Amino acid sequence: MGRLRRCGALCGSATKLRHCLRWNFGAFRSFTEDSLVGMRDVPTSLQKWLPKIASGDAIGTLALFEGKGNPSPKAVKVTANGGVLNGVKRPVADGAIADFAVVAARTGSSGRESDISLFIVDLKAGGVEVKSLTNIDLTRGQAEIAFKDAKAEPLGAPGEGWSVITQVLDRAAVLMAFEQVGGADRALEMGRDYALDRIAFGRPIGSFQAVKHMLADMYVSATLARSNCYYGAWALSTNAGELPEAAAAARISATQAFQHCAKNNIQVHGGMGFTWEFDCHMYYRRANAVALGLGSLSYWEDALIDRMRKKNAA
Repeated sequence: MGRLRRCGALCGSATKLRHCLRWNFGAFRSFTEDSLVGMRDVPTSLQKWLPKIASGDAIGTLALFEGKGNPSPKAVKVTANGGVLNGVKRPVADGAIADFAVVAARTGSSGRESDISLFIVDLKAGGVEVKSLTNIDLTRGQAEIAFKDAKAEPLGAPGEGWSVITQVLDRAAVLMAFEQVGGADRALEMGRDYALDRIAFGRPIGSFQAVKHMLADMYVSATLARSNCYYGAWALSTNAGELPEAAAAARISATQAFQHCAKNNIQVHGGMGFTWEFDCHMYYRRANAVALGLGSLSYWEDALIDRMRKKNAA
């Protein structure tokens, strides 16, 4: 299945949360497999993991963040020296169940992006301590991974780690945006269905103008996000030069749409929307958790502005 079709499947399957979960990880796994298998020169450190990834016998994760803040070379404090890593990464998505991690570590002190390199670490080996963290989205695990003289194998050329991470974040942003649009669509559907069924003052609440306006605004935000996602999917599938701008635009609009629809879905449901008996809170939790998974909304807004300025100045 090509990348463009995966994006569409990811968006459409999110009409139910369990499908959204399944396709989210499936799409990321497939994209990762394509990226790794398609490499012309497969690093030695990857050779033992590639067959396991392809067969589903191994789970990998990216260990990038080290606490609060957005992706930045300056935020990377974990050090690599003499083939071992020292430091702490948190939060790490699926870190508690992953078999290995691609870790961004500091190998220099010049203050430039070239100080960052990538390494592969076997999370079951010595020198690695993994601790599960509490997450606002209870359906997705996060972990803290501490490295204490943990053996690490270089991945890629030294000093090119941050350049690779930037490209990975752009591609992940497009895939994640489709999940966010799918979640926004489902939140809109839940709100609409409830507004048609709930009777107040002898009529469905969906007949009241205030509720109509709320649902209409949700539809507009979700539709706008979908348009940006399609543009991002095209750029990703064709490896177009517009991918950096398209990925940022998709990420921004999809984040706003999912948070907007998840919040308003609770409003349409009223007091019942806050209870565990309804699934509204699951989408609200997911919307806010996903909004930070690749960097905050402001991070991507700044990135879009910077990229457009550079492109216009060229």
